[in-house]
Amino acid sequence: MTSGWLFDAYPLDNKMIFWIKQENNNTLRLEDSSWSHSIYVASDDNSYLKSIVDTLLDGSNVEKKNDIASLVEDYEFTSRYERITDVTKSDVLKLILLDSTKALTLARKIETLHSKFVKYWIYNVDLLPAQSYFYEHDIFPLAFCEVDNNHCSKLRWLNKDSVWSANYKIPDFKTIHLAVNLRKEGTIQRYNDKIDSITIKQQQQRGGIDNNNSEIISIECNDSSEYDIIKELKAEVSDIDPDFIFTEDGDSFTFPYLIYRAEQNGVEEELSLSREPDIPLKKPAREGMSYFSYGRVYFRPTTIKLLGRIHIDKSNSFVYNESGLQGLYEIARLCRMPLHTASRASIGKCLSSLQFYYSTQKGILIPWKPVIAEHFKTLQELLVADRGGYIFEPQIGVHEQVAEFDFVSLYPNIMLKKNLSAETILCNCCLNSQLRVPELDYNICEKRVGIVPISLKIVLDKRRRYKELLLKYPNLSHNNNNSKTIYDSRQNALKWILVTSFGYLGFNNAKFGRIDAHIAVCAVDRQILLHAAKIAERCGYKVLHGIVDSIWIKKEDEDDSEHDDKTIDIANYLKLKESIEQQTGFKITFEGIYKWIAFIHSKANDILPVPNRYFGAFEDGTLKIRGIEARRHDTPIFFSRCQNEILEVIADDGNTINEVKALMPTKVNDIFHKYAAALKEGRVPVEELVFTKRLSKNSNEYQKNRHTIENSALRLLEIEGKYLKAGEILKYIITDYYCSTKKRLSSKNMRAIPIELIDTQKAATTYDVKRYTELLAKTCNSVTEPFGYTFATTKSELQQLHPGLLIRNKKLFR
Repeated sequence: MTSGWLFDAYPLDNKMIFWIKQENNNTLRLEDSSWSHSIYVASDDNSYLKSIVDTLLDGSNVEKKNDIASLVEDYEFTSRYERITDVTKSDVLKLILLDSTKALTLARKIETLHSKFVKYWIYNVDLLPAQSYFYEHDIFPLAFCEVDNNHCSKLRWLNKDSVWSANYKIPDFKTIHLAVNLRKEGTIQRYNDKIDSITIKQQQQRGGIDNNNSEIISIECNDSSEYDIIKELKAEVSDIDPDFIFTEDGDSFTFPYLIYRAEQNGVEEELSLSREPDIPLKKPAREGMSYFSYGRVYFRPTTIKLLGRIHIDKSNSFVYNESGLQGLYEIARLCRMPLHTASRASIGKCLSSLQFYYSTQKGILIPWKPVIAEHFKTLQELLVADRGGYIFEPQIGVHEQVAEFDFVSLYPNIMLKKNLSAETILCNCCLNSQLRVPELDYNICEKRVGIVPISLKIVLDKRRRYKELLLKYPNLSHNNNNSKTIYDSRQNALKWILVTSFGYLGFNNAKFGRIDAHIAVCAVDRQILLHAAKIAERCGYKVLHGIVDSIWIKKEDEDDSEHDDKTIDIANYLKLKESIEQQTGFKITFEGIYKWIAFIHSKANDILPVPNRYFGAFEDGTLKIRGIEARRHDTPIFFSRCQNEILEVIADDGNTINEVKALMPTKVNDIFHKYAAALKEGRVPVEELVFTKRLSKNSNEYQKNRHTIENSALRLLEIEGKYLKAGEILKYIITDYYCSTKKRLSSKNMRAIPIELIDTQKAATTYDVKRYTELLAKTCNSVTEPFGYTFATTKSELQQLHPGLLIRNKKLFR
């Protein structure tokens, strides 16, 4: 028997390979050659399934046999729920693959057998073999297991861990941070540039937390011998034997670059960084892919996978960037995904894996392509149904003594408590169900619990448990308490699953999604928010704003000008909280009372409110901001810091609206002038003035005659031979915003410079002081205008602010 933590799993040479991290910190490799991934095939008529077996697998059709039978090791007929809505099992054909990685190839060949007389439905195709193995054996990454490997080629697993546990132990891991330095021949790094040096920073983790003590190893290439440096890299990694290898851009550049340099030096076989010693890194089949999500185009580079080690590219891991390693551990365990896969996967993909596990446990097949259609609706039914969440438009302006209430994970809890899932909405077995969707009158199944509620229960329960554990550490900073850091990271990772769950329910490519369930959740939400608002109004409060699951209220008869010495009775709000919970059946939190809160109007129309743009200060001085520049990822650091400094001053020193107004011509004005002076004097590092723009299409697809700032930066990149793909991010500095029309038409237009072309090691970097000062003023105005105070934005106002500011093309240096 071998015991330890399941660290990594992958198929290799018709076997499943596992790496176990033992308690003595050694890593053990195990093989299971008795298992292979399977796909399932169903048809209108079972006789057609038998014909597949007779004709294709038994050799009567030699041509087709060579295509399909060569991929199949064995087959059997079995009973499964073919669709999630089925109430009885069907006979389906199970095809056991000879090579677990060939599921998609086999499915595509079977799909070509379709005709107008017969159609096949194929299931469990796009599951990773490791995931399928985890589901079937009920194990998960970082589970503490005992493994019996004395039964020939088959492993027997005894899982001594529980995925429900909130206090699981993580082994001590070795990590390294790998960076490659180039001998750049031009401004932009290219594959043709030779390796200058490779730096390895070694670090030890204790219980999943980084140890502050680290050792830095530098592999220098002094005589341009890249052959030696690649061999030395392999030797160092083998000697350190890390569990995790971190890079800043390993998927998009570092590893593809090393692969290319190894090929150029004829040492491809030496570039082996996996625990599998004879498997070198290979060039990915494609650079990556652009995809569309929630109204935006994103780009994801092809992942570079290591075997037996986990490669984490910090620039290509949402989970790691949001929740750190502890969040990654939690997601991998809960969703039963290999650590490498979980680090690159979208949250929707993680949620899908969780649903796949529970569907496998219930004997439900996972469709290759979604098959559940939307319930037909008349135009009038569609107008009633497709309305989204309820919004009380905010009352524009600044308000004092406003209380905020937020429902706790409202949408996931609606799905759980109301049993809303693709198969439970409008089910055929409970047409007269007492459970109905408000406004729509859809029936909800009373006989079974849906896959979506089952999957969300563990996420909701574990996150609530982590929050309870966090309450034990109310005043301890993260840096001083490992337990708080761990619990907070884990609950934050689970939060993203809950945030995604509602949108994924209506996603057209979700395996178990259905738009009817999606709009049913919205209908219940509208009822709950309206009910909460009516309860508050009956208790003497008026609603200032409400959006989906949050509501802002204040006493009906209170006047903002009378609050200087007034004490708010918290007990009344807590009593209101209890009333809302009792009458709606859903938990709600009392977030606190704002000293003041500003609801901002649209930039395009002064009388049009924006529901998701506001900022306010609670009575303890804590700020809450949404939708303004400091919360946006594309805002330069310099602007965000200025806006945050203003907000902190007015939150700390302004207890009323009048007190905040008094700060505007003094402290707030001084802050603006301090930042404006830094711009004028050239004391702002260019790194803090970077704008970011996510491209909606490939850079070479934009019109050449578009005279925008972004287009100017893209053209300069193209001159250097770099083309960005749709979804990639352009970073640039504005250098000459108000250049002449003739200059804009020049091929060497320098209105903006991409950050890649700025050499921060050399002086003489210029930026457009005038334009940045204008934008600084607009950023400050976002938080001062609600209090009746604005900064200069026009040419004449700027001239008065800084007389020498408007000299065109003035060069400023860092």
